[in-house]
Amino acid sequence: MTTVLAYDLGASSGRLIAGKFNGNTISIKEIHRFNNKPKIVQGHYYWDYPALIKELKTGLQKVDFPAASVGIDTWGVDIGLLNNEYALLSLPFSYRDTHSEPQLQKLKQLIDPFELFEKTGNEISAINTLFQLMAIYEKSPNYRELCKSILMMPNLLLYGLSNVALNEYSISSTSQLVNHESKQWDEGLMQLVFQQQLPLASIEMPHQMIGNVLDFPSIKVALVPGHDTACALSALPINRQNAVFMSIGTWCLVGKEVDKPIVSLAAFEAGFTNEGTSEGAIRFQKNAMGFWILQKLREEWSASGLKVSYDIERQGFFEATAFKTIINPEDPLFFNPKSMTLAIETYCAKTAQATPSTIGEYVRCFTESVAISYAKVIKNIEQLSNQPTSEIYIGGGGAQNETLCQLIANATGKVVLIGPIEASSIGNGLSQLRALGELNSIEEGRNLVSCSFHPDEFIPQDQARWQEIQEQYKTFI
Repeated sequence: MTTVLAYDLGASSGRLIAGKFNGNTISIKEIHRFNNKPKIVQGHYYWDYPALIKELKTGLQKVDFPAASVGIDTWGVDIGLLNNEYALLSLPFSYRDTHSEPQLQKLKQLIDPFELFEKTGNEISAINTLFQLMAIYEKSPNYRELCKSILMMPNLLLYGLSNVALNEYSISSTSQLVNHESKQWDEGLMQLVFQQQLPLASIEMPHQMIGNVLDFPSIKVALVPGHDTACALSALPINRQNAVFMSIGTWCLVGKEVDKPIVSLAAFEAGFTNEGTSEGAIRFQKNAMGFWILQKLREEWSASGLKVSYDIERQGFFEATAFKTIINPEDPLFFNPKSMTLAIETYCAKTAQATPSTIGEYVRCFTESVAISYAKVIKNIEQLSNQPTSEIYIGGGGAQNETLCQLIANATGKVVLIGPIEASSIGNGLSQLRALGELNSIEEGRNLVSCSFHPDEFIPQDQARWQEIQEQYKTFI
């Protein structure tokens, strides 16, 4: 029996999952779970790095059985800047902070946005590491001298456990600083934008051991795919080349595996991005709205004294009128509003729709809207890749929401297969097993998942009605 420990951190919570491999199947057990939300300091959003390190160590202290190794995956784009003593120059900014937005226009004076897309494969977005660094250096020019190493978020956390400073490929590929052909930092781009080379730690491929946990030296530190979606994708039991994957959490990543980046003008204009897989190939995908809107609504309901469970939400959904209110989840109104309720009210007024008035109506509005939005993304993927989609595999927390999964099947007209709920954690663990020599390939890992977990299947329903609705609301979404 080999046990590996997977830390999977999302933009709202983190968890430590133990994966136990007996040679034929893998089972998982949650060891530790904690909240992870940006903190506001002098008007800016930061990640509480000391608190995160404390939570990582707390989780390891709860492990009361032999464990071979630990790996960490997180969301993309965010970074930590270290000085020559490898101490943080400041808390890491959260991508929810808007300080990088003005840098979009400044970069357009240096390089054509489509040329930048062709170089890096990444969607041009203010949250990307490139724009964050532009904002950081503009605000704190002394960091040009003080900063001696830059680490992507999962690698920053790994450094906090092991003192090993390097970056992993899949998470680095979210930065808009990696040349998609070389799979290394684009030195020419750095020189153009910053007039110097940035001290970004070197990029390494995953599935390798890089050290030991300082406080728990018997546990090895594994370099796993640092991006949670790359981990989730490697754990989905995909057996057809043209399948679409979805990893639904705070964000929803919708895409497909391709050998080479798709950097056409049409892909650029449609807002697609190309990021690395665990095998060094490409996830051609769209970063879409996940449960963020519903999470913010829940916070407001809780603050007002309402106790809303999943069962209450589900019951309210079925009691509410179908398609009463449809929003565009990608509208900037919903990115980080002070009040999500007010943002929805504003959108409804703008589009001359009825505003939801009950919890069930808000839940139905959210669920139907994102399903329609995902259907549009998948149709775009088919057009841009010139390949039809065979079926959809869903992993992540969204796999637990049966109502949403059925609506995605309805909206897309495709069979939906549910992968493991903890797909990111399992993919993290599979990478560790490869580093330990227990598995030899991604195919072996996916076969192991197929033997260990039995996915649900959702068949499309009410096709005529859904097609009618999508035609009716296509000006919104």
